[in-house]
Amino acid sequence: MRPVSFVHLADIHLGYAQYNLEVRREDFNRVFREVVDKTLELQPDFMIIAGDIFHHARPSNVTLEAAIENLRRLREADIPVLCVDGSHDAAPNTITGTILNPLDAADLLYYLPRHKGAYWRNEECYVYGVPNYRTRRKTEEQLPLFYEQNKPAPDSSLFNIFVFHMALELPNITPPHIEAEAPPELLPENFNYYAGGHVHKSSIMKFKNGILAYSGATVWAFHPLPLFKRTKHIISKILK
Repeated sequence: MRPVSFVHLADIHLGYAQYNLEVRREDFNRVFREVVDKTLELQPDFMIIAGDIFHHARPSNVTLEAAIENLRRLREADIPVLCVDGSHDAAPNTITGTILNPLDAADLLYYLPRHKGAYWRNEECYVYGVPNYRTRRKTEEQLPLFYEQNKPAPDSSLFNIFVFHMALELPNITPPHIEAEAPPELLPENFNYYAGGHVHKSSIMKFKNGILAYSGATVWAFHPLPLFKRTKHIISKILK
């Protein structure tokens, strides 16, 4: 198998005017631009965004324009952006759907749950992603149904990635102030890398037969190179 490289991030929260300050909204845009700058330097095979690209389900035109500008830069560099929705940018209702749908239609990102089988693959990787259901009750009710309609199919000859946006009920991973939305048993087996979002603190640990990684929120925990190096080291140990 050829070595695989990718950037994993989550919880970008574009459009968040924290403390009602415009300068904080600009901070979130600036940090995403910095992430894209670093990604263009690294030239990975693809980027994974594990939910909450936007802070609001209906972002403002200014926020949407900034997102499009940076997503276009990645597309022009032939770096696919594979994503799932988060608790903030999930579809507000079934009629309007999520803002990720038109961005997918414009080929600016690849919204995994929208596509048949909920996956993307190339010669080295199989990437599968699930939608966010906001609460534990809905997750436990609806995620198994999603699996039935879009059966996870990791391939032992490929590097398999599972993308999700929810806090798992695991000690030292989900902080007390966040409700765990799923037990770890709800995630399928046989994936090499579980790319998580929603927990804003970055962490990485062995999980099932692979590793579980939360990238952390970009503004609060933007440390792409240390996490990249740690992830690369752990993956290389697992694949030996």
